[in-house]
Amino acid sequence: MAKADVVLPLMRGFYLLLAVVVPILPHSLLFGHLPVFAAFRAAHPPDVNIYEFHYWLAANVGKYFPGHDKIPPVLYLDLWPVSRSLVLIIDPVAAAQFTQVKSLPKDRVTTDFMQPLTQNLDIVSTEGEQWKKWRSMFNPGFSQRNLTALLPELIEEAQIFANGLKDQAGKGGEWGPVFQLEKRTINLTFDIIMRASVDVRLHEQSSPSTSPFKAALVDQIQLMGKLSKSASALYPIRAFWHRAAIERNDQAMREFLLPQIEKRLHSDVNASQKKTIVDLAMKHVNKENAGAFKEKLDADFVDKLIANLKAFIFAGHDTTSSTICFMVKLLQDNPECLAKLRAEHDSVLGPDPEKAMDVLIASPHLLYSLPYTLGVIKETLRLFPLAATVRDSDHIPGFSVTVPGSPTRYPMEGFGPWVGTPALQRNPDYWPRPNECLPERWMAAEGDPLYVATKEAWVPFSLGPRNCVGMELAMVELRLVSILIARTFDIEEAWDEWDKVQGPNATPTHIVNGRRLYGVGDGPVHPKDGMPVHVRLRDHQSPV
Repeated sequence: MAKADVVLPLMRGFYLLLAVVVPILPHSLLFGHLPVFAAFRAAHPPDVNIYEFHYWLAANVGKYFPGHDKIPPVLYLDLWPVSRSLVLIIDPVAAAQFTQVKSLPKDRVTTDFMQPLTQNLDIVSTEGEQWKKWRSMFNPGFSQRNLTALLPELIEEAQIFANGLKDQAGKGGEWGPVFQLEKRTINLTFDIIMRASVDVRLHEQSSPSTSPFKAALVDQIQLMGKLSKSASALYPIRAFWHRAAIERNDQAMREFLLPQIEKRLHSDVNASQKKTIVDLAMKHVNKENAGAFKEKLDADFVDKLIANLKAFIFAGHDTTSSTICFMVKLLQDNPECLAKLRAEHDSVLGPDPEKAMDVLIASPHLLYSLPYTLGVIKETLRLFPLAATVRDSDHIPGFSVTVPGSPTRYPMEGFGPWVGTPALQRNPDYWPRPNECLPERWMAAEGDPLYVATKEAWVPFSLGPRNCVGMELAMVELRLVSILIARTFDIEEAWDEWDKVQGPNATPTHIVNGRRLYGVGDGPVHPKDGMPVHVRLRDHQSPV
């Protein structure tokens, strides 16, 4: 049978794939593809994030796919009994078939991860009319228009972050002591999402202690990570084992959020142009119910609103804080990009960085008039993606995907289709000079060698109706941080100093692809050791 004539048979038994002429990883009848993942783990530090698997596999194509120069566009992964078996999709057309053309439900890999935090009442976990209703409620709160109205509050929190970095800088232009940048970016993004969602200032950036709400959320996130590492069969047992801690954290978060909801309930959301996510969600319900909602709090509505707020606060601070760190890393490693970024800020916002925020408050449209800055952010998200969508195809019997140029149908039933964001976003078929930081590619016109012809190959926020609702807020935060730090500070990784501070706990041998800074964590990607850095103030008038 010619390869072009192959149509993969619908199956649940993974082993049928072995007789089909498509590239697959070496498969064990007893252990599936677990030996491949064991080899990946053996070649990496113990804390490495699973996303590094994509890059490792790309670097070992010759070993695992003899005769091929890149990872196949569709790759089956038999992970039973440790995890749900997945299909890694590294083709944008194939990925669109289950995220855009047909938007499949989120897989249980995702819903199991979210369950301890939201009891699966959030828009990440829900489907159908419930998802549609709640997504439409929250869209206005995350719109560019509403975020522009909230810009003074967001700037206020971002300036506290910049002032904190000044406190860490050495005197007289010298480098300051080493510190973990991620701790500060987490507190920044936490304060911002709290302002945007419920208009509460927790002062995580300036307070010497952590608020009870944040402490409960962080502990819950850690439990989510532990549970996500459980083998599929053990998940219910471990969830039961941690039930008391999960319920305690949930109660603490509810006791904080419920009064905020009640306060917003009795406020006039039409009195100001500045509306939080909760305000606009309640306005939506009031409009639907002709004001009846204000008569009494509906328990089901409140449960779902609290669940979604917890999901937003988790996602809204967790991923953006890491992206800020990796953006700093990218600019450190590409000084020519940093120089161009600084030049754009001088040109658009004026030569004095201390006045940049005043300029933005007076002319907020300028935040969206920084194409090179946007290019830096997009390159950061391309080279350092932090999450990817996994969907559930089991409820559609016979569902399959195809890739351009091949009649082969790849059955998805029995597997979770997983968009291979890290590999896709460095795939040379779609990205000229894929491993280089080139913000110019995002400004290139058609015909330019750097032009990005396949926009669907950039998926850090996913695509289709189930894309990340908080994308615009994240982009605003990243713009603000870049403006506040690029011309004021030099920031560099400081591993030698960090190792001295850590003493016997230092891990200088933990290196991935020659880098001390790599992705760690059991869920979304975080920077190794919180990204140890040191900072110095710079004279923005002096040459770079």
